[in-house]
Amino acid sequence: MISLRRRLIVLMLGVFALAWGVLTAIVFWDARREIHAFYDDRLEKIAEVLLDLSWHELNDEHETTEEVLNGVFSERLIRAYDDEAAFQIWYRGHLLVRTADAPAAERFIPGDGFADVLYQKQMWRVLHKIHSDGPLEVYVGEPFSGRTELVYHVIGQLVGPLLVAVPLLVVLVLVGVRRGLQPLARTECEIAHRSPTQLTPIALAEVPVEIRGIVGELNHLLEALAEAMARERRFTSHAAHELRTPLAVLKTQAQLALRAPEGAQREEALHHLIAGVDRASRLVSQLLTLTRLEPDVTRTLRGELDLREIAREAVAELAPLALERGVELGLDAPEPARVHGIALALGILVRNLIDNAIRHSPAGGRVDVRLTVDAATVTLTVSDQGPGIPPEERARVFEPFYRVPGSPSGGAGLGLAIVQRIVAFHGGRVGAEAGPDGRGTTMRVVFPRSEDSPLHPLPAMTETS
Repeated sequence: MISLRRRLIVLMLGVFALAWGVLTAIVFWDARREIHAFYDDRLEKIAEVLLDLSWHELNDEHETTEEVLNGVFSERLIRAYDDEAAFQIWYRGHLLVRTADAPAAERFIPGDGFADVLYQKQMWRVLHKIHSDGPLEVYVGEPFSGRTELVYHVIGQLVGPLLVAVPLLVVLVLVGVRRGLQPLARTECEIAHRSPTQLTPIALAEVPVEIRGIVGELNHLLEALAEAMARERRFTSHAAHELRTPLAVLKTQAQLALRAPEGAQREEALHHLIAGVDRASRLVSQLLTLTRLEPDVTRTLRGELDLREIAREAVAELAPLALERGVELGLDAPEPARVHGIALALGILVRNLIDNAIRHSPAGGRVDVRLTVDAATVTLTVSDQGPGIPPEERARVFEPFYRVPGSPSGGAGLGLAIVQRIVAFHGGRVGAEAGPDGRGTTMRVVFPRSEDSPLHPLPAMTETS
């Protein structure tokens, strides 16, 4: 489980540990450099003093090397500087003076200047220096151990207190992270205490800036859920209302059939009963169609198809209904109209538009189905010669259960709602407009030829994408 608090604590302590390590390294290398420079300078000063004192002794008190070797000045030098460093003094190739811890016969180092040598199983820092006025040489050295001890002492003095402060730092980090995440905890409590019916947006005033975008998206989701629930409640209410009437009619027709005597009266009642069942079945079928049109269910059914063939099948299927009502039904589709979509859904769309146009056309009227194709779109129009739809009502005819005042009875107001949802799935647009010559109504549906290019709405049409 991912814990933001744990990650923050680990990150902050990790940053501190890294900073402490970098600081320790910087202090170590800087202290080591300074201490080495100090000790090297000290060795150089000791070497200069030894050279000056030895040269003075050699020139003022002795005349020959043999006399120097038998002299007592070496004892004074050793007593004076034996505690400072190990050293050798050479004159004309002869070892004049050495401390007890310096080599007895060979030279400390072969070259001139500073050198690091392994002597007596430990590393030494040794300086070789020659007097500027004569053949007098001095070798001065000391072990590295003293320098190392001083480096670690300095590191302990500078960095050690930080280690003591680590427990306090951990406590401060824990408290700081806890207090810093309190706004998150308050937001969590506000969300946790909401009921499924409480879908009001969360106030952003107390929400931290870092999660304001997340909470804003959650608010959009809550608004969408509230709208969906309201829409479903309206749908359920309308559906219950629409089903109550045909069921009541069915019950009345059944009661009339039971009370009617044998003969024509009972037969007529049964015919009315069958017609009521047909109307109720059609309403239930439309409700099921409307609820099953979900993108996740239909996405796998998409494919390239010819809308002209679908229109031909729908015209052939509804031709008997048009003939029964005395309406002329025609199709104008001179070329294939290929779109990417769902054959079953597009068949329902075309049938609903044609069925709706036939039912609203008077006897002797005409319903025209037309398909036009261009480079980017396929347009389907279904025109009737009915009473038409007032301009202010054209946007509302696609709402579930809405029927234009004065429209023929028998419909549930779901046909165009189903059409709109199918068009939305196909990334198209649909709208109602006046029919040819201002008579009747034309339903215009525009589909993109490619599923990757959904259409933008036109001002005169209803957006469904």
